[in-house]
Amino acid sequence: MSSSQKIQATKDYRKFIRSTENRPLDIKKHKRLMESMKLYGFLRCFPIVCRRDAAGQLVVKDGQHRLTIAEALGIMVYWIEEEVDFDVAMINTTSKIWVLSDYAQKFAANGHKAYQEAIEFAELHSLPMGMAVSLLAGTISFSNVQSAFLAGDFVVKDRPWADAVASLYRPLSMMSPAVKNARLIEACMAVCRVPDFDAKRLLAGAERCRDKLVNYSTRESYLEMMEEIYNFGRKQLVGLKAAATMAMRERNFATSTNGKAKKKEN
Repeated sequence: MSSSQKIQATKDYRKFIRSTENRPLDIKKHKRLMESMKLYGFLRCFPIVCRRDAAGQLVVKDGQHRLTIAEALGIMVYWIEEEVDFDVAMINTTSKIWVLSDYAQKFAANGHKAYQEAIEFAELHSLPMGMAVSLLAGTISFSNVQSAFLAGDFVVKDRPWADAVASLYRPLSMMSPAVKNARLIEACMAVCRVPDFDAKRLLAGAERCRDKLVNYSTRESYLEMMEEIYNFGRKQLVGLKAAATMAMRERNFATSTNGKAKKKEN
């Protein structure tokens, strides 16, 4: 290894110039990188890669976001000089972006039972990892649990209920792909909170009148559809929509009240 290829360290950020061939700087899209560097600093094993131009200036070929964040944090920068004028776009495309299942496998391999359960749940119900995690966490949106999941702090809130929701949502979406969206999941989440709700009755009704399985843009519309299907051909009618709406309101109230109580205790 030549002296120019040794990893060097500096806090003189002005000695580097950005390459015009690289992507525009956008720190807002690199929040996790910022969090990582606040936690670990600038890791020596991931130096920025530079090449000297005709004027002898150090041009950053790879690592401009790490350099910018390091400067903002006032921490040491590790860098290496490369003689080959490589195409940074071609090099970067070889990197595989981590997907949610990668995080799940990582934490599961380290003994986190909640992540092992999430993998099992996703496979059991043939669900995308994001949806599986959301249901196990008791929420409709993965964004509500994303930070905890990526940090290794994900916990399962209600597995039986999550199983009930997935066991209802998947068959309905398989009967008619048109209904497959987040609003249907919300409706499934709501009806599965109703005491004495009979999922088999709903699925049997859906099999008998698949023409009623159409796309809607709101949870309320899906609840109306479910109530019609639930009561199809039945003498004993059930106000499923009202019961589901009430069940969700009661749960939301209980959750918010519990949260306030915990804050008072603290």
